[in-house]
Amino acid sequence: MAKKLEGLIAAPHTPFNPDGSVNLKLIPKQIDLLVKQGVKGAYICGTTGEGICCSVEERKSVMKAWADYGKGKLFIIAHVGALSITDAKELAAYAQELKLDATSIVPPNFFKPGSIDALIDYLNAVLVAAPKLPFYYYHTGMSGVNFDMEQFLIKANGKIKNLAGIKFNYPDLYMYQRCIRACNGKFDITWGVDEWFAGALACGAKSAIGSTYNYAAPLYYRIWDAYKKGDQKAVDAGMAKVCKIVDILVQYGGVVGGKAIMKCHGLDMGGVRPPLTCLTPAQKGDCVKRAKPLIK
Repeated sequence: MAKKLEGLIAAPHTPFNPDGSVNLKLIPKQIDLLVKQGVKGAYICGTTGEGICCSVEERKSVMKAWADYGKGKLFIIAHVGALSITDAKELAAYAQELKLDATSIVPPNFFKPGSIDALIDYLNAVLVAAPKLPFYYYHTGMSGVNFDMEQFLIKANGKIKNLAGIKFNYPDLYMYQRCIRACNGKFDITWGVDEWFAGALACGAKSAIGSTYNYAAPLYYRIWDAYKKGDQKAVDAGMAKVCKIVDILVQYGGVVGGKAIMKCHGLDMGGVRPPLTCLTPAQKGDCVKRAKPLIK
């Protein structure tokens, strides 16, 4: 059985310049901040990273920037999913060329796979381009591909040769527990809903991938330590702060608000790609004012 991930893995934002181009110069500072906070890995070009809103060439440039500065410092997972299978294969091949640590895929959300078997066939058609890298399937309700993940693991076991596990970004702790135990616990099921962090710990989570770990990782590690010590009062107090952070993201949008909160650490992530809407300076200021006392 392959070694499983442990600790927090951030889903970083992709920084943009004022003209909307990718700000590659800021990525080393993002990496330094994650390392400083004790984050163990980075899941790049995913939902939070607006990967689906970027061109293939832009995504490749982001992957290279993370590889050049981040390899050896963080476990780097590249999301390579795309509407076009040709684009997905090109991205997967590049992740392998850069010797990143793993790939991940959100399946197409327009023409969707109609069954678990069709999903497995699709994933294998992409992963032929990166057979040497471990693969984490990205399960999220945003994709509209909502199969039972325990059954996916059972069917994919042995059919997707480099399947390492699932980025489980879905608020169903019942399914999550079944996935942890599927195939005798073979697969790495990393939790992906930040506001349900404590519940996932109680169900056996050993790792978590999320956007708020970009700027609030120490808060989550304190919750984790309190859970291990059986200090329920401290767990509750920590999760109350998490929920207040998520309140900001619900109000302004997860990606949009999260980018603004990064200013708490002195990083200006820029705007967002349409159809997301950029915040006004006053709205960004509100995000920072409310988040700063929560992430200390």
